[in-house]
Amino acid sequence: MLLSNGTVISTPQQGDLGDSTSSFTSGTYYGAGDIPLIGSWAAYSEIYKAQLWVGVVIRKLAMATARNPFEIKKWAGDAGQEDENGDLAELMRRPNERLSGFDLWLWTSSTYDLYGEAFWLKLRDRNDRVRELHPIHPTNVVVRRNDKGETVFAYRGRTDIEWPERDVVVFKNYNPENLRRGLSNLEGLRMTLLNEDASRRATASWWNRGARPSLVVKHPKTISDGALNRLAGQIDRQYSGTDNAGRPLILEEAMEATVVQLSAEEMQYIESRKLNREEVCGAYDVPPPVVHILDKATFSNITEQLRSMYRDTMAPRFELFESVVDHQLVPDFYGDGGVFTKFNMDEVLRGDFETRATAVGSLIERGVMTPAEARPLFNLPPAGEEANVLYANAALIPLGYNPRAHQVATDGTLIPRPVSDNKSTPIFEMTYEDQLAEIERWRQGNWNGER
Repeated sequence: MLLSNGTVISTPQQGDLGDSTSSFTSGTYYGAGDIPLIGSWAAYSEIYKAQLWVGVVIRKLAMATARNPFEIKKWAGDAGQEDENGDLAELMRRPNERLSGFDLWLWTSSTYDLYGEAFWLKLRDRNDRVRELHPIHPTNVVVRRNDKGETVFAYRGRTDIEWPERDVVVFKNYNPENLRRGLSNLEGLRMTLLNEDASRRATASWWNRGARPSLVVKHPKTISDGALNRLAGQIDRQYSGTDNAGRPLILEEAMEATVVQLSAEEMQYIESRKLNREEVCGAYDVPPPVVHILDKATFSNITEQLRSMYRDTMAPRFELFESVVDHQLVPDFYGDGGVFTKFNMDEVLRGDFETRATAVGSLIERGVMTPAEARPLFNLPPAGEEANVLYANAALIPLGYNPRAHQVATDGTLIPRPVSDNKSTPIFEMTYEDQLAEIERWRQGNWNGER
């Protein structure tokens, strides 16, 4: 609530105060969908299809998102977390008749990375229960306020199709201009994409035109326009293009051919292409080795960089997706706040088989994990009740432990050892000096008075 001259007024919806330009002047927000290149405009979708590294990085992130199980969890008191297999879990496994759960997250992740935002439409039954989820393409969505000041999502070009805010799940990237629409990462790559497109178009033009930009023909005299056109046409027909590369050039009347082609080093073509792909990886926070850019990868850092994909890149991304679902979809099914969603990354963070075997073996020996808890990590079936027991290495003793004076209880505490009436003391309970004396008596053939 806000105070205006002592009067309480309602705050604008959806964070209007967070916009750089007051939304009271314009209540309609459109999403971006294209960027300018040299001599043309390119839609985000065309960039995804035409720009190799943009497509590679977005597909990598989408596959890494969709492959992780999306689980519905609830708090179970002292037991911690447990699975919640209710209507929401079934909805996320099968959002609608045409999409699986994997397909929905694949589309959501790809669209979010390409457009900076993605939308789900909730379809409800007559009892106001959410029954299906359908993706809405960002370019077809217009966010605006109606006459009542409520936020609605309208289908572009259709005034008769609009949805209230409660029926739309919104995933959006940070936008410095407003809180209604997300900002695509491609906007920060404008010059990178322009340079990449210009380099590839220039190279394609060079191969298509062959001799035109790389060969100069000199004539010792001035020739007529007709002869000039005939000579140009002859060179164009016989020597330009990829199929005519390498053909011998035959000239008349003491003419000379001079090659003026620029080398790849002079054009910095290869280096600029490498820089472009690394800038795309940087914009999406993806380590280059993850998409098989191994220029700076070594045996010592490649494993760590692959781990950082899920630790540094995917973890914040999953937190964003989970928070949106928890805030905008979970309350439609659970109102008590004890249910939450989570991407399960256990499978991708387990490591290789040898590393897992060593770690799990150590946990079992130290009484941290039972064999029954460890077997599922290796896709092994249950081994019975005997495997559901904690084990510990009995050779471990506390510091300062004196075996003659104390014994170790089951809880690890030291208790006094009872005094035995037997005068003979086992050698393993003797002090070091007594053990040496006993060994010496044995060497002399006098072990307890017997040879």
